[in-house]
Amino acid sequence: MSGSADQNRWLNKVVEQLRSINGVEDEVLDDGRIALEISYNGERRKVFMPGLAGDYRTLKIQYNQVRETLTELGITEGLTFVVARRPGRPVSPEMLAAKANRQKEFDAWQEVWRRIRKAEKSLDVEFEITQMQDYY
Repeated sequence: MSGSADQNRWLNKVVEQLRSINGVEDEVLDDGRIALEISYNGERRKVFMPGLAGDYRTLKIQYNQVRETLTELGITEGLTFVVARRPGRPVSPEMLAAKANRQKEFDAWQEVWRRIRKAEKSLDVEFEITQMQDYY
């Protein structure tokens, strides 16, 4: 199964979403791949994404590498944002702004996880359809 237009759209969505997050730097390499350097909590990891969707196996490996990289950095899937409360202490506008920024960053990473899962599901569905077409 070669890369389809649908898989290219999903791959582009994942890459663009990662690029939009603070702490993610990207570089287009000579061979067309995209190098993403992700910084989170003082740690850095680099992951390489293809410029265009390849075959099923290649894309599965790429998405898996992104998921592993996020997990290594401590960006866990499926969490909810909870702020520690200090009873009896006033909350300043600066504290509220910092909380809003942390929540925005947290939500952005959770959306990356959801987008990766949707891309993988689309890839699996397309692969199964191709398998059935080949069988019948």
